[in-house]
Amino acid sequence: MLDSSACNLMSFYIGVVEVCFMSAPIGNCSNCCARDDVRDIQYKLFTRSHPNTFEILTQDLGALSRTDFDRNRPTVVYLIGFSEATTGPSTVTMRNAYLSTMDVNFIAVDWSRLIAFPWYISAVRNTRYMGERLAEFVQFLDSAGVRASTLHVIGFSLGAEAAGFAGKILRSRGLLLGRITGLDPAYPGYSLSNNDGHLAKGDASFVDVLHTNPGLFGFPQPIGDVDFYPNYGSWIQPGCWFDQLIRNREFEFVYGCSHNRAWRLYAESVINPSGFPATLCRDWKNNRGECTFQIDGYMGYGAQPPAAGKMFLDTNDRSPFARNGT
Repeated sequence: MLDSSACNLMSFYIGVVEVCFMSAPIGNCSNCCARDDVRDIQYKLFTRSHPNTFEILTQDLGALSRTDFDRNRPTVVYLIGFSEATTGPSTVTMRNAYLSTMDVNFIAVDWSRLIAFPWYISAVRNTRYMGERLAEFVQFLDSAGVRASTLHVIGFSLGAEAAGFAGKILRSRGLLLGRITGLDPAYPGYSLSNNDGHLAKGDASFVDVLHTNPGLFGFPQPIGDVDFYPNYGSWIQPGCWFDQLIRNREFEFVYGCSHNRAWRLYAESVINPSGFPATLCRDWKNNRGECTFQIDGYMGYGAQPPAAGKMFLDTNDRSPFARNGT
């Protein structure tokens, strides 16, 4: 029988990144910690009236009415990636970008216990479980008057895959999310699956994907309605080579620099929606001159239907990344 201490979440830091750690994974196995939805999954609401503190949302109409959740505001749901915490830089950066520019319900999904280091295989399995629970939460919001079609779900890495599973389940129940944004959706553990096994076009009315570490931590193939390849599909983003990190004084991002670039680019696009113009091209690397740069859409927050296909663009090697300034 597992010692209860093995099921406690701990954390340590690599640079600015808070890494969540557990001595045993959570899931269905003899050496796993049992799942506990109350403890393992929390929906943390941030708004402009309390941007740095959160309220826990539960699937109770009376409790929802006593929070600062406003049905008339746009609602953004953000899911972190492997070994992350909602107190970490991706959630904080995304939250601050949204609340500094618009009045939204920003819901950070804290599922750190289900995706804790070093249990990646268990974390991959838990993305389906998280998708089921998120689908239930979206159905609750829909019944409370917040239509699934108005929600924007954003997921980083494993969070993008969980968002995709939620979208598939909702679609099977007659509901369709308005938009899913996949920030470098996780590739290890999903590379051999078909569209039913990872985030894919059709999981929401509009699925846009940023690929910043294609073929390593992130998906290389286009999987959304529109797929953006910053710096023309480079597997190492500009500024992420070790000497560049030192020169740019960004060595705190040495852990997964290119993978993490996805949420950094997206957060900047919230503040500067037209900052990342992109051009449509079938394959920029082998274009032989048939693709010339023209603005066919905008990567990140500014992406809108009917944008479709593979789009490419350049960025700077450090923040601000946009070459099209505000």
